[in-house]
Amino acid sequence: MMDRVEAEPQHESCRAKRTCVRIMSRFLTHHPCKFMTITLVIILLITIIGALAGSYTLTDQSAYDWANPTGRAAKDNEALTDAENEAAKDNTLTRQLTSSYATFWVTFDYQRQEDIFTPQNVQTMCRVEQQYLTLNKYPDFCVLNGTSGLCAEATNTISYQFYGTSTNSTCALLSEESVNATASVLYARLDSSVYRSEVSFFMDKDTESRSPRFTTRTRSQIPLGAPIAGYDSPNDDIAKQEGEYLDFYRDVADRFFNYFGLSSRWLFSAYRTPVEQDGLRIKYFSNPLVIIDFADTIIGDFLLAFVSIVFVFGWMTYQMRSFFLSGFAMLQIILSIPVSIVIYREIFTVDYFSFLHILVIFLVLGIGADDVFVFYDGWRQAAADPSVLALVKNKADDIDILERRMSIAYLRTLEAVFNTSFTTIVAFMATAISPIAPISSFGILAATTILMNFILVITLFPATLMNQHNGFVRRQCPCYRKSGRVTTDDTFAGEGKERDGTVDETEAKDNEKATVSADNGEDSGEQETALDKFATRLYIPGMTYRVRGFLIVAATVVIALLIYAAVSVSAAAQLGPPEEPEQWLPPDNMLQQVPDELQDNYIPGELDQYIEVDIPFGIQGFERPNFNPYKPAENRGNVVFDNGFDFYPAAAQNAFLYACDKIRTTSCSRSSCQASTLIWPSTEAVECFLPEFQRWFTQQNPGLSTYNCTRGEFFSALRLYRNTTISDGLSNAQKQKLIGFAGQDLRYVRIDTYLSVQSSEATIEQVEVRKLVDNMINDINSNAPGGMNNAFGASWAWVSVESELGIVEGFFNGLIVCFPVAFAVLVIATHNLLVSFYAIVSIGFIVACVLGLVRWTGGALGIAESVAGVIVVGFSVDYVIHLGHMFVDALHSEGFKGRGERFHYAAKNMVPTVIAGAVTTFGAALPLFACQLTFFPKMGMLMATTIAFSLIYSIAFFMGLCLLIGPEGRVADIDWIAEKIGIAPCLERCGLLTKNPKAPTKQIEASQPAALEVKEQGGMKESVAMTDLKEAQNAV
Repeated sequence: MMDRVEAEPQHESCRAKRTCVRIMSRFLTHHPCKFMTITLVIILLITIIGALAGSYTLTDQSAYDWANPTGRAAKDNEALTDAENEAAKDNTLTRQLTSSYATFWVTFDYQRQEDIFTPQNVQTMCRVEQQYLTLNKYPDFCVLNGTSGLCAEATNTISYQFYGTSTNSTCALLSEESVNATASVLYARLDSSVYRSEVSFFMDKDTESRSPRFTTRTRSQIPLGAPIAGYDSPNDDIAKQEGEYLDFYRDVADRFFNYFGLSSRWLFSAYRTPVEQDGLRIKYFSNPLVIIDFADTIIGDFLLAFVSIVFVFGWMTYQMRSFFLSGFAMLQIILSIPVSIVIYREIFTVDYFSFLHILVIFLVLGIGADDVFVFYDGWRQAAADPSVLALVKNKADDIDILERRMSIAYLRTLEAVFNTSFTTIVAFMATAISPIAPISSFGILAATTILMNFILVITLFPATLMNQHNGFVRRQCPCYRKSGRVTTDDTFAGEGKERDGTVDETEAKDNEKATVSADNGEDSGEQETALDKFATRLYIPGMTYRVRGFLIVAATVVIALLIYAAVSVSAAAQLGPPEEPEQWLPPDNMLQQVPDELQDNYIPGELDQYIEVDIPFGIQGFERPNFNPYKPAENRGNVVFDNGFDFYPAAAQNAFLYACDKIRTTSCSRSSCQASTLIWPSTEAVECFLPEFQRWFTQQNPGLSTYNCTRGEFFSALRLYRNTTISDGLSNAQKQKLIGFAGQDLRYVRIDTYLSVQSSEATIEQVEVRKLVDNMINDINSNAPGGMNNAFGASWAWVSVESELGIVEGFFNGLIVCFPVAFAVLVIATHNLLVSFYAIVSIGFIVACVLGLVRWTGGALGIAESVAGVIVVGFSVDYVIHLGHMFVDALHSEGFKGRGERFHYAAKNMVPTVIAGAVTTFGAALPLFACQLTFFPKMGMLMATTIAFSLIYSIAFFMGLCLLIGPEGRVADIDWIAEKIGIAPCLERCGLLTKNPKAPTKQIEASQPAALEVKEQGGMKESVAMTDLKEAQNAV
């Protein structure tokens, strides 16, 4: 039998909180139906308003969604893009450039180790290509052949190479001689410096190592034109242009599905079905197809939320033994989501809402159920509170008993759930400081949802609980309360299961037992759940098992978990950005496979595989005066031109020529460079127009050069050259990009290059390569005159690099915010520095264990890991706060002084609640493993492991520390420290401090009945357990 010390009255809690709890408890017990109805009506009205306002529709995705708008790369890239748009306003060259976004790729893999170029295979490949080239809308999107208005030949196709034209709808079966002759020419041209880059496109990487040469793989590339009719440039209103490409590719998807007999089903995309014809494995790819499949996949993954809902509903029903309670609790959790979305979009005016935000459903299911369990268990435990038992024993009015019971449960839940919700909200808000719009907006929505769930759990659920008690336990109409005095069996018996209006023999005996137990002053009236049995019959005896007086089990568990945490910390410290681009689709999806195969399986040489860097002169910077980060596709900003830029002087032209030469000759010794130079060694890899312009100018103006002509002659000739088709290796469309006239003024010139580094290189490696590019450009600027010394390297690859680094930076910034806040909340919640220190160490170990597991499974700090890493803090704090608060409350409320007694009290009252919440969140995360989008299984794994480690380290490591070396009496107690230094009165007035009981003066047995005193307060009788009743409860 535990001993408890007689406690002096505590300081009263905050007057405002005391008043609010009293008002809420009284209203909830007197008018539960009204309260529940009004709350539900308000929630439903907000939900309907959100539907009418379109708050639940996903925003259109754009290429800028994941870009870091504050990064140098994004500003440089957008400055050049906006400058190009300014210069393109007078252009009329529709679809004479190629769109890298909408290019269509097909790969063919012969399943035999033989030459893929056979008559049958060539015919099959031709027919596949014609499915695309013969689409009705293809002439509206193809690359145009100059100003003829006709589609240009798709030269990188099997049709063009073997039939002489890409538009060959018949695809007749060619003779073996014809096919072999064409194939022989292709293989022979690999040795030609002139043709190698053209023919290597069709060869796999092992072709040249075979004797005789042959390839088992080949591919086709069919570009679409840009800009589309009605737009000035490829970057003009990108979102609308991409929308038109998407419409075209929906027809492409339908055509190929019908041709190959593919179909999608729930949780299985058609693109995951292997396609094979005549021994050829066929795959195809385009960015718009990825977006279309992505959108379709999200719908199927979203439906898995219903599986989580069913699981959580079933678990809540099992724990609370009431369909009524679990049903309305689930309704409360689900409705908190649309209400939060309305607040997020209409009040906070955060417009961004994407697939990532769907994850909020899985998060709130677990967190919401956890909060419900805290209130429900508080309600159960309040039934055995001495003040409630005293009222029952003295035959007090039933409404007084219920009001006291509600006030006790309400106060305990308000404090516990507020502490955990506040910390979780801060954890999510920490992600809101990320510069990446999807992540920051996700943090805001998640924090809003947690806040809304907290509000509902202290408003709607207590009313639901009171209605359940009146209607199913006391068998009265919930909306009509009959006054009177009650016995213990009326008040407590049957709690935790609904009644059908009859009382069987077993239940009658239970009621009798409850009454007898109440008369003896013992806790009673509540059915012992499986988790209660686990805590009292297995967990507590196991952790407190002693060998020769030593807590051998607790010590072993703590030491083992400490060693594991130390190893995990070492592994987590090695985490960094991913070495490969983020993968969103399943590995067996052809839309995921083709980009990797294009990079890995063919002879290098296709420029599209390498990092493109454009180097402009004449652009000073970029500004964003009206940019909204949560509308990333709108009002991106404006280019700022350098007013001192002048390309006419000889010094400026020579600086440009020096730049061209420097770019071509800069060496690179890094392993990622596939040549000895930083730039890919081919004539197409550097687009430098000035040498060709100078030669053309001299031909057009004998006796003159660009150095001795007049300014007017120079710019007139440059404008004419820009729009004239000549044999200089540059198309008009290319020259209009390189020479930027805006109106009558030349605003910029540029050099477009391709590095010898593939775009699939790891982020860290690209960071190092970017430094080489920056050094090269710094050298160019240092040798240029004023107005030409502001060159920079613009590349979409750098934008991606900065985005990934921004995600990682946001992760660490989030941790920097979360841990201090978590420690502050722990100190406020537990009022004990030592317990708070043990708790924050436990939280740190939980984070390290999760991240260490990521490292051991080959992961990196990608999007999912960085988002989850901060969420881990929010989840892990919940359980530790509950247990720490209860451990300290054993002294403050019950007077238990020894660490063993306090451990027993905390474990008995809170371990079942913690496990129930953990099971809910863990189960809610499991359906994520079945999702197709790889982001969701990653998050499911991270959520599940977070819950597992949080549960283990909270009930085993943290509680083990408290049991072994936890504080006894008032050791490390904030109250005692505050009293000693004289700040206790101030903290008391702020509601941050309650006085601890002083040294025990008298010990009593917990089973002895307490002396009761009945006093009159404001005409209302109140029974007080003099030795056990908490002053905080008296205040309530």
